[in-house]
Amino acid sequence: MTSAKNQYSLFGLDLAAVGRYYVEGWREAADWRVFRWLSPRRPVRVLDSTGQASVRLGRSSEAVDFKGAVEALAVELPEDLVLRRALVLPQLSDADIEAAVGLDARGASPFPEADLVWGFVRRTAADGQSLKIESVLSSRALIGRHLESLASVLDGRSPEVWAGGAMPIPLRGFGEEGRRRGLGLGRAVNILLVVVAVILAALVALTPLLQLRLQVIDAIGQNERLLKAAAPQAALRADLMRFNANLELIGKYVAQYPNALLTLDELSRLLPDDVLVNTLEFKGDVVRLSGQAANAAKLLDLLASQPGYVEVKAPSATTRVQGSAKEYFTIEFKIRRGDKAP
Repeated sequence: MTSAKNQYSLFGLDLAAVGRYYVEGWREAADWRVFRWLSPRRPVRVLDSTGQASVRLGRSSEAVDFKGAVEALAVELPEDLVLRRALVLPQLSDADIEAAVGLDARGASPFPEADLVWGFVRRTAADGQSLKIESVLSSRALIGRHLESLASVLDGRSPEVWAGGAMPIPLRGFGEEGRRRGLGLGRAVNILLVVVAVILAALVALTPLLQLRLQVIDAIGQNERLLKAAAPQAALRADLMRFNANLELIGKYVAQYPNALLTLDELSRLLPDDVLVNTLEFKGDVVRLSGQAANAAKLLDLLASQPGYVEVKAPSATTRVQGSAKEYFTIEFKIRRGDKAP
């Protein structure tokens, strides 16, 4: 059965420790200058070691001119009530650093362990591989007597207790956990607001693109509906174009052949009265004319002189009609209607 001790272990990797390192990494990043603005700095009314009151933003040594209401309260201990220590530690987790500083405080404290109170701040060394720890030690009894001396000013409130300096150090057991939780909550709210602002900015930036996409989709849909509605008309138009193409093809085909009625009318007005036509044949674009005439050669010249009649010839010799002055003739010619005058 898996014990509670190793229930978060996976192939020897402590998943709980990974989560703690992740959280601690972000907590440390919150102190970087680029992320420091995410951590709210609440105003704190501080009574320094001389009893003078001032308002400071967060855990700071600089007084500010603040006109609003200040709820948080802190007291700076006189230097004769604290002992200061300096440590250099490797990069450790928060729990390991706290254990190491606590062990050092108990070993260096002149006070009984039950009376010992301590606190620390850490800073990254210049080499980036180690931590500089500044810790302070004091006596709970001594702090209690100092707070009693300020009872008229505190008015029954329980303040935080700090050791003064450029960066005041809070001593544990005097309300610093509430301030720390408030700081974490305020940081979480600020991060949430930043995330919401980024999401809103992204939505504002994407809104024109989304609107354009919807317009394109709507245009495509309208085009498809229009094509579907116009499909019968498009089919009729395609049929009409095919019909016109067929008519044009037929017209070109017909234009290649002579018009029999037109040719017969032309010949009836053109041929002299002494010409007797026995046959008139149309074979493609060739017209064959045979019959009797007083002068077949003259008739051949007459037809050849007509515009639109080309390749006029006599495929066979003319012969004299017995007992008559007329000649048998056979004449062939082609008609090119495009060459004719209107």
